[in-house]
This record gives sequence, structure tokens and C-alpha cells, in this order.
Amino acid sequence: MVSILSRGVNSYSRFIGRIFMFLLPAALVAGLAYYAFELSDILVLQPTEWLFILWYAFLLNSLVLSLNGVFVSISFDREVRRLFKRGTPITSAAGFRNLEKKYKASNLYLLFILLFAAIAFGLFTFLIYGASNFANVIGVSVLGTQTLALYLSASMIIFSLAATIIIRVPTLTGLEVGNLVRYYNASRHPVILKSLVYDSIQTLLDPLTRVYFLQWSEIIANDITADFAPKLKSSKERQPLAVQNVLVLLYLHFRLPNLIDKKYLKDELLRIVSSETVDEILKGKNLNLKVWKNIFSHFMKQSPEIFLIIDRIILTLRETPEVIDAKDFWISSAVPPTQKKEESQDLVFFILNRRERDKKDQIISMNYKGADDLSPHDLDIDFPVRSYDSFVSIPKDTSKFLTEEKRKLVRLVTGILYQGTAIWISAHSENIGSNLVALDFASENEVIATQIFNLKVVRDFRFYLQTWGPKILASLGLFLPILRAILGL
Repeated sequence: MVSILSRGVNSYSRFIGRIFMFLLPAALVAGLAYYAFELSDILVLQPTEWLFILWYAFLLNSLVLSLNGVFVSISFDREVRRLFKRGTPITSAAGFRNLEKKYKASNLYLLFILLFAAIAFGLFTFLIYGASNFANVIGVSVLGTQTLALYLSASMIIFSLAATIIIRVPTLTGLEVGNLVRYYNASRHPVILKSLVYDSIQTLLDPLTRVYFLQWSEIIANDITADFAPKLKSSKERQPLAVQNVLVLLYLHFRLPNLIDKKYLKDELLRIVSSETVDEILKGKNLNLKVWKNIFSHFMKQSPEIFLIIDRIILTLRETPEVIDAKDFWISSAVPPTQKKEESQDLVFFILNRRERDKKDQIISMNYKGADDLSPHDLDIDFPVRSYDSFVSIPKDTSKFLTEEKRKLVRLVTGILYQGTAIWISAHSENIGSNLVALDFASENEVIATQIFNLKVVRDFRFYLQTWGPKILASLGLFLPILRAILGL
């Protein structure tokens, strides 16, 4: 019964309750403004029935939201305890405590909203039924007391609206895997990504979802079909390639559903793992297709640079495949034109070894020089890139190879991502304006590519809305009654 109640409260809060928390306060403030400015005599204030209905709706909605905060906090703690008992390694996850703090802070704001709503209604009730008697007892102006109570009530409503801008209405942890991603920002990540998709996803996932991801990838690695990658006899080579294939297929289906439809996705998955695992991937309880689409959608908004590399590879293969074949090393980058102030920005570089003569991993040097106000400022990295391997289907003449069926495109994308190595740098600058960055890639002391770009730091509308909106509303709510008290009491 509790589970059904908590699910119902959570569904209402996420889809209806938060919208009402913007609409109802606005309607109430408008109603109070009517009494403050339109009525000639506030001493005979008689609120209409619709105003009380708005008040009751506001209080009830705030109560449901606060209940949701309690339910999801209990669910969160229960989920953590369950995972601890199973011995999963979330205690050492870098961002776990930060995730817990942000998650529960949103729930605390929900309780604040209820508190503000209750105080606002109490002040309004006092205005109607007790302000005149109170004013007479202490010997002050009845009109001034009523007006002050009116402004204080409106202030509390404005405070609740300010809190609403800040909050995210959380999902019950036990209902969906991946719902905590939006509360988590990776505090650290590997600079070198040997597997761009696997390493980046594992880093970007919140610690709790990462537990399920590790279990999910282990199932795939241990359930590979007999005919998958027959040229790779070693399971140590086949297993990471299998997981990489599945991840790329899921992303391609999310990004290009017309090209990689669900039937094609299922057929390709059946070539990699058994039908039972395919069913689990598509419609299982944890990391199923629907959850992966939500996760990819979030990543494309929050950390698009990682996945723009994949898009760049697909676009190059489909439109100008000869570009990949042109040089010994193919280098691609995803560098945003602007960076939001107060946030770190991901810079991603991907390098693929195209030299057939290399029989072992090649060492590449990257020299990074940033503007004075940019962090990091200077960076030198040496990293290995895999030797050329014909197995992963990256022929020297890519354009001819692509004249066949679309399966070749999928195998090429997977092969290139598996073969290549990525560099992931998080740059940060407090300097509003332009920041120049120059990079050199070198092999055997010979420069193979040079890139120069301008990272512009800006403040966007969302920054002002989320940073200053609550502050302005809170200030308005604080100073209006004080000003009114000085002028009229």
C-alpha cells in the first residue's frame, strides 16, 4: 500500500505538482494584489470563495510535494543500504556524497515550500479573522496591521516560488535506474579514454546507476555468442569489444532511429549475445532500451562533446569517408564555441591509427597550451593508440567498403571507436570573453596535426534565471513587508 501511495505521489509531483507550484502562487499573488490595490476599504475584507479554493489547492499541492520529498529520501536510503549489503563498490565512488547532498537538498527545498505555504496561509487567516483585534490590543493602526499581514503573506508565497525555481522534483530511486544522473556531475574523469563510449559512460553515470551498469556489462561480456568475433580467440579481447558493440548500437538507435530501427537493433544484438540477454537489454527491469534513451538524452544536453565525436565519425563515414583514409592518423575534435561561466567545459579529441605497418601500439604526444586565465593552462600527455587491425573492419579504402549494406556502417563505427583513443580535458575559466588554446599532436617527434581554437566564456539566460531569479524573488519577498510597515503601520 505504501508503495502504491509513494508511486502515486511521485507521479503527481513530477508531472503536475511542479507546474502547479508556478501557477498557483502567481494566481494567489494576483488575488492578494486585487485586495491590496482595488478594494477601497480593506477593513471590510471578505475574500471570495475562489480565493480560498486557490489557498487550499496551494497548501495541498505543497503538502503532496513535501510528502514526495520524504518518500524519495526514504527510498534513496533504502536503496543505498541494499547495495551496501550486496557489497557493491559505491562507497569509493568519487561523487557519491556530492550526489547524496544534491539529491536530499532538493527534498529539503520541498519541505521549505510547505513551510512557506503554511506561514502564508496562517498570515492570510490572521488578516481576515484576527488582525483587527490584535491591532486594538497593542494600540496600533488596524489598517496598517492588516496591510502588513497581507504583504507578509504575499512574501511567503514569493519565497515558495523562489524555492520552486531551484528544486528538481526527484524520482523514487527504486522505480527507475538512471534517474539520479541529473543530480550528478563527474568531479574527476580519466584524461585518456581507451574506450571512448565505455569509459565516458561509466564516468558520467551517477554512482548508483554505475553499479547497475557494471553488472549489465558483465552479463553481456559473459554471454557472447559463439560466432561473435571468431578471429579474436581470446575472451580478453572479445569481451570489451562485445560491450562496446552493444553500447554503440544503443546510441545509434537513439541518435538515428530511422537508420537503426528496433528490428535492426534486435537482429544486431542477437549476433553478439543470446536472446535472453537481448530481451533484458530491450525491455528488462534495469538498464533497458527506454532507460538508455533517457540517459543518452541527458548526456546530449549536459556533456554533448563526448557523443559529438560519435556523430562526427558517422557523418564523415556517410558523407566523406575518404577523409579518414587520407592520412596515417585521423584526428577529430569536439570543442564547444562557448563555455558557460561557473562551469567546466569538456574538450574531447579522438585519434585513430591508420598505419598498416605498425605492429604494436604507437605512442602519441599531445602538447596543450591554453590562455592565461584558462585552467588547465599547459598540459603535456603521452598516450598509446592501438596498432592498425583489419579485424575491426577499417580498410584502407573506406569509401568502397561502404557501398554495401548499412551493417557495414555500424561495424565501421564500432571498429573505429574500439581502435581509437580519446583525450578528455575539462577546461575552466572565470574570464568573460575569449580564451585561445593551441594543441600539437606528434608521433616519433614529428608533428602530425595542429589545432587552434577560441573558447569563449559567456553567461547565458539560464545562468541568470537560476542564479538571480530566486535571489530577486526572495529579496522582493523580504523587503516588501518591511517597506510597507515603515510607510503605513
